[in-house]
Amino acid sequence: MRYMDVREASEKWGISDRRIRVLCNEGRIDGAIKLNWSWTIPENAPKPRDGRVLRKFRNLDIRPGSVDIMALDALGKEYPAASVMKNSEVLNSIISESLCFLLEEASHPIAKSSIEKVLSGSLVPELSLEDHLIIVNFKSILISLSEGSDRWFEKDVKESYVRLMQGISDRGAHKYRDGFAKATPRSDEEVRVDVQMETLLTQYETSWRNLHGLIGGVLLYGEIVRIKPFGRFDELLAYLVLAGEFLRGNILPPTLTLDSLQEAKAALSLAIRRGTYADFTHYIERAVHSSYKVAANV
Repeated sequence: MRYMDVREASEKWGISDRRIRVLCNEGRIDGAIKLNWSWTIPENAPKPRDGRVLRKFRNLDIRPGSVDIMALDALGKEYPAASVMKNSEVLNSIISESLCFLLEEASHPIAKSSIEKVLSGSLVPELSLEDHLIIVNFKSILISLSEGSDRWFEKDVKESYVRLMQGISDRGAHKYRDGFAKATPRSDEEVRVDVQMETLLTQYETSWRNLHGLIGGVLLYGEIVRIKPFGRFDELLAYLVLAGEFLRGNILPPTLTLDSLQEAKAALSLAIRRGTYADFTHYIERAVHSSYKVAANV
């Protein structure tokens, strides 16, 4: 494969050098590699989309609802997320409950008792190698998120999915699926998955930049579930993105329980259809408080 430098890309695409470096840093130029202080770009990389074009495909006009920020901040001070997540009992409790929920939603159910055994380091004969790997990979990513999380760029979302699918489906795991979002925005226009994801992360970086971490995480979760960018285990990826946003704001990830699945599906369905996230935001807020209850009792 032939490569070009930033100057050559600038001349080819008619974009300033500075803007190309920004797009490379944001992961919006496919295959760009940083070598020391400079960027090397595949010669056949597609020209990044103009933000003015992306605005045409803007995701739902979302109404996020509200949260009791003071209560969350108080809990965060009493139980700092980074410290709590180092407690394996708390971490495994959040993971086992939430994974059971998420895998059911992903049409790949695994019993909570089996998840708990794998998290404790045991092999479970009735589970496949894939089942073991998805549990272990999920935990590994969540731990790394708890050790420090920056704002999400598109490349970070893709890299997280690659890690989630490691040993399960390594080939092409960094690529979005072909086709359109599973649920369309209120406009009837179908938009391809790659455009939807680029739009989502641009919207997150601009319109949602100053939102509270819980709100931002909820919106990212809902939109990723709506788009289903990879077509498999997207629900798990959505939770990890949400968790990263929460942990960056010193908030514990929510404990999602299987017995609340129908409530969550109804609230998220309303959010996806109408852009009204209030019910789903309150559901996630309660689930976060459930995580703090676990932390308080350990």
